[in-house]
Amino acid sequence: MRFAFVAVLVVAVSCTSTAPAAPSATDIAATATEPPPSAPPPTPKPAPIIGWTYEGTVRENAVDARDLILPDGSYRQVFSRFRSFQPGPEGNGIGAYYVTAISKDGLHWTDEGESSLGYFIPVRLPDGTYRAFASGRLTLYSSTDGMSWKPGGRISPPEAGNPKCGTTSGMFSDVVALPDGALRAYYNCIVATFSNIPATEVKSATSKDGLVWQIDPGVRINPLDGPEVRRDDDGHVDTGAAEHPRVVRLPDGTLKMFYGSLNGSGLWSATSSDGLAWTNRHFEGVRGGDPDVIVLPDGRLRVFVNGTVGLPSEFGGKSPGENSSRMVSYVYGPTNYRVGVPLLRTECSPCAVGAPPHFTVTIEGSGPRVTLGAVGYDQAAAFDLVNGSDTRAKVSFTPSSGSPPFTADATISFGVPDAHQFDILAAGVVVVADDGTTKVVTAVLWSRGSPPPVGPCQLGSDIPVVGCYVAGSTGPDGKPLMCVPVRDRQQPPACGPYLPPDTLKGVPPCQFDAAVPVDGCYVKGSSGPDGSPLVCVPLAARELKLQPPVCGPYLVPVH
Repeated sequence: MRFAFVAVLVVAVSCTSTAPAAPSATDIAATATEPPPSAPPPTPKPAPIIGWTYEGTVRENAVDARDLILPDGSYRQVFSRFRSFQPGPEGNGIGAYYVTAISKDGLHWTDEGESSLGYFIPVRLPDGTYRAFASGRLTLYSSTDGMSWKPGGRISPPEAGNPKCGTTSGMFSDVVALPDGALRAYYNCIVATFSNIPATEVKSATSKDGLVWQIDPGVRINPLDGPEVRRDDDGHVDTGAAEHPRVVRLPDGTLKMFYGSLNGSGLWSATSSDGLAWTNRHFEGVRGGDPDVIVLPDGRLRVFVNGTVGLPSEFGGKSPGENSSRMVSYVYGPTNYRVGVPLLRTECSPCAVGAPPHFTVTIEGSGPRVTLGAVGYDQAAAFDLVNGSDTRAKVSFTPSSGSPPFTADATISFGVPDAHQFDILAAGVVVVADDGTTKVVTAVLWSRGSPPPVGPCQLGSDIPVVGCYVAGSTGPDGKPLMCVPVRDRQQPPACGPYLPPDTLKGVPPCQFDAAVPVDGCYVKGSSGPDGSPLVCVPLAARELKLQPPVCGPYLVPVH
């Protein structure tokens, strides 16, 4: 707050009738030679607050957008859309096709219909012409207006023979024009796999004509040597990647790369001066994947991300498929306030956030009163964790609102067993701040400590988060059968408690690395406290109310 100080001259006047004495010549001369009082230095203005503000849903049934700026300053966007969705809570898309849309401001879009090129990566060259890299056709197209395209030759991808490259984000994820007229493409290659999910690194290649590409030496971003993968205290990796990179040139000439990682289920970024060496890799606090970016005329950045994203009020009346393929936008630039959330740490005994589950939310800036909320996600749904009816987790803030700057203590109260608390955090939790005009939606990033050693499964007890082994069981390699919670399942069968022999009724023994039969099977060599073996049944038989963990093949314990 700025205070203005006003100096007031107070003159004492005599209450007699005597006239004041006339000033002497000496007094007049002295007054004339005194310098005028100097003005106080101006109060410095506070540095502007720079941060992300949430703009809302752009469209449903839209993923993996790419934009280009047209000659008149308007925008054209190409993105993927599905012709239908599978039934069920996830609503996975069926029959992807590609659509273009046009916009004057980069926020309000009008669909143009199905793309004549299929999916393509557009780039504007320094001379004002355009190129389009059509992944499905391996064809380069050229255009003078970004609207009408002519084929220009067949593309030879830089790593066409490498099965680890181009399988997650296509032949190229992005292409940028270099100052010398050459082109640089960024693409993904699989560098590891965690829980059957590939982790990708970012590589690049350079071309003079857009057809023949030379691989740039080294790797642009390897998530295994950075913060993009989540590790516990022992260094074991849980998840992470550097997927779908998108590169833009900022007004000061710096290059900015945005990319996604399952660590935080959201947006990460890095900066570079030459497009080869990337630094300042960090989580942006924005939930969503497949990022695309527009540099607005005033220097702000508009970012589009997609997935199960947005606020609960935006999910109403939409199918699971539409809600899980929602595209939203954020703007990065000057704002009245911003929200900071620390890295949350989870422990496995129990899996709560901290001890107790508290964390501090920091609101910087100024302006109207800000009210705090929280949203959780699950497959294709969003839940209000403060005022909603979902009982798996509740979040409260003390205070729940305030005038920036202020801090609030946030508490997460879990209503589910330890083994499923990770699911809530992994699916995503965001803090929502609203001052009545501007919304700031900040994703929570979390890590976990080292889990306790794996022990034997206990009769009638839930499987611990880290799993357990079946006492007495031995697979072909001499290792015991491992049971893990549903979130880490290796194959579909569910693992029940030790059941008495009279319930087996001819049930066969489970076979190594084979699906569990419809009628179930028992674990050869296992023996519960009453001498009966452990029985596994398919997930379809879960209505038997056995218990939630699943049975994997014979595995080596990881801890």
